[in-house]
Amino acid sequence: MKRQLSFVFVIGLLCTIHFSCSRNIALEKTRQSNLEQLEKKIFVLKPDKQLPKDTLPSERIELILSDRILQANWVSAGQKAPAFFILHGNGETLSEWRPLQMYLFSKGYSSFVFDYTGFGNSTGKPTVSNLNKDAIEAYKKFASLTPNAKERIGFAHSLGCSILLNDANDFKPLLNKVVIHGAFSTLRNILVEKHFINDSSKTNYPNVWNGLKNAQKIKSSLYVLHSVNDKTIPIAMSMDLSKSAGSKGRFLKLETPGHNTVYEVPNDKTWNAIFEFIK
Repeated sequence: MKRQLSFVFVIGLLCTIHFSCSRNIALEKTRQSNLEQLEKKIFVLKPDKQLPKDTLPSERIELILSDRILQANWVSAGQKAPAFFILHGNGETLSEWRPLQMYLFSKGYSSFVFDYTGFGNSTGKPTVSNLNKDAIEAYKKFASLTPNAKERIGFAHSLGCSILLNDANDFKPLLNKVVIHGAFSTLRNILVEKHFINDSSKTNYPNVWNGLKNAQKIKSSLYVLHSVNDKTIPIAMSMDLSKSAGSKGRFLKLETPGHNTVYEVPNDKTWNAIFEFIK
């Protein structure tokens, strides 16, 4: 009798495990399918404009990956100058970050900015996975250009913040500082905020670009910036990211007019506060 009960118990347990595994596999397939559909909608793509004729000593660089080519702009302020590695936001291109590169150069900083897969004149299909890989490859080039830099500073805006938080621990060498501006906390949360999905259905999407989780384990110092006047992404999301980083996180509230002012109209009032904050 005991053997029969043991046999029945084992069979029941195996059936439960099988059902649970099958359900998990089905959920993962659903999540991946939903992500693929989402990736067709969320990325705002446009060709880059021709760079203006100015005095900025910039170098256009092509990053050749196995199935795509990324475009980048490199501005050197000298071999030992501190250098910014920049990850821009959604719907943005290299030329739009020209004003900030000019400003940083005038302050003695080198800078490197690149267009993700499918953005600007970079080729390929934009996906979460591709954008994460883009940053890894772009950083390799940046590191090779800055072997003697006084320090390397990662600066990300909006969408770029999620990519930087995802990849920062894999950069070699590590960034001295990670600075994020106008960030969203997780992809799921911003999709709900922007009404792409309902809160009740967010678990049907992969938990990718989870900034809260990535901030908890970041190895570099994390400096979080957000404007009180940002109408695109709630400032509370950046505050949550700073809290998630624990002792490594610091938060600075900016008074800039909107989401993009920090790079569209760089000025001493804004950037002196940032330089002081991250020094």
